[in-house]
Amino acid sequence: NLFCRTLHSGTMPAKVNGSWHRLDGDDFVEDEDITIVASISKPFSLRLVSPNGPQRCTGEYQILGGEMANGMPIWRHRGGKLWLYAGINGTWIVGATDAKEKNFKCNKGVIYSKRAHGGLTPERVSGVWVRLDENEFEEDLDIKVGIKPAPLYLEAPRGQQRCAGEYIPVADKMANGYPIWEHIGGKCWIYSGTNGMWIVGGGDAKAKNFQCTRGVIYCKTPHGGLMPEKLVGSWLRLEGESFRADATISVSVKPAMVYLITPSGQQKCSGEYRLVAGESVNGQPVWKQKKGIFRIYSSRSGCWQIAGNEKFEHDFKDAESIIRCEVPHEGMMPDKVRRAWRRLDGEEYVDDPPILVSTVLYKPAKLHVKTPNGQQRCAGEYVLVAGNTANGQPLWRQMGGKYWLYSGTNGMWIFGSNGAKEKSFECSRGVIYSNHPHGGVMPDKLQSLWLRLDGEAFHEDAAIIVGADHGTRKRGAAAIARGEPDATRKRGVAAIAPDEPEPVKVVA
Repeated sequence: NLFCRTLHSGTMPAKVNGSWHRLDGDDFVEDEDITIVASISKPFSLRLVSPNGPQRCTGEYQILGGEMANGMPIWRHRGGKLWLYAGINGTWIVGATDAKEKNFKCNKGVIYSKRAHGGLTPERVSGVWVRLDENEFEEDLDIKVGIKPAPLYLEAPRGQQRCAGEYIPVADKMANGYPIWEHIGGKCWIYSGTNGMWIVGGGDAKAKNFQCTRGVIYCKTPHGGLMPEKLVGSWLRLEGESFRADATISVSVKPAMVYLITPSGQQKCSGEYRLVAGESVNGQPVWKQKKGIFRIYSSRSGCWQIAGNEKFEHDFKDAESIIRCEVPHEGMMPDKVRRAWRRLDGEEYVDDPPILVSTVLYKPAKLHVKTPNGQQRCAGEYVLVAGNTANGQPLWRQMGGKYWLYSGTNGMWIFGSNGAKEKSFECSRGVIYSNHPHGGVMPDKLQSLWLRLDGEAFHEDAAIIVGADHGTRKRGAAAIARGEPDATRKRGVAAIAPDEPEPVKVVA
């Protein structure tokens, strides 16, 4: 039924250069669409949208590794009772348990592609889909199957910082035929406008069901079906009453920074990690610890791990991993891995559920300190110093005093004076410090006692209390104070947008 006119001379079918011919009636015709490959790309997760029904079929389908139906992969609905499989008639079908009971050697289902797949995975099949409506099948142009979009990370350091941060795909909803992403703070959305451009808009765009072109950031280049992170073109942001190009705006599936919290052990690995531009290991991005030697990267087996080489920093790939996740990430970023991490404890790895990798770090804007038994000069209110860190951790300054609350080079929270500041906090100088390395846990969340200097020795003091001013956290987990009382600053990459973008129509 199929043949290639080019003599293979021992070359395997996938390597042959030449056109294939197929039987059409009684004659063979050349078909440039026929290709033979050694393997097919199989998306881990697919999203099906069917707004007109059956509603139970909508949602995410995840691939069943190692399982095939009629020579093609199978995807299972996250609800567990539906499967997206290739029927014996060569079409993609959404079927239930009756199809599974036949090992998918059937054509049973409630939604199917009208066109045979011809070896293409569901999201690549062109043409209309068909759904069961009561007792009859009807074509439905609104049914869409696509790859589940990855979370996006937007950077806007020079303006509209409230829009910066992480965006999560909105389940079972599209705008103008394309996915929608919602900011983790719930006030901004990335969507495709009616003009075919990617736009960052606020509540006014959502109120119009995204049938508009309203927003404060947009890409000037029509996307033509490319996702926001794939676009090559300049982004523009609203400044005053007009838009201006901003080369610093970027949209990526890789977070620009992540935070590692490891309170139970290997605390030296904790802190802020920055994406290393242009560097990859085993096909995945790399993040480097700020003010440290450790890196987060993917192992050859496809698992995220953390390692560092104290003698030869760039040889981290040959060092023993300190923390690792033994479940393959399958392309998910470190902050999206929901399974427990393991850390090295002596010569063995142990499960450590408190380990967390996140794009958002809880940093209280204000801390209140009480130390009634001694070192009372350290008591009072401390305000987060925006944009400054000490050894990869946040920094607070005492209001009306000379003390600082910082993370020392020993990984402990320390109350130090100007002597520590003069050393740029590259020290462990102070009069009060936490009893154990914090591992990325903020001062107000520590479970251990504090120690204070009493004469020439440090003693535990259960009366020392460090608490957060929760009234200042209405702006979200990553809200930051400028450094003065009751002041706010523009949010950075990991911040949650506290306000809706000003409603502006970006392009007619």
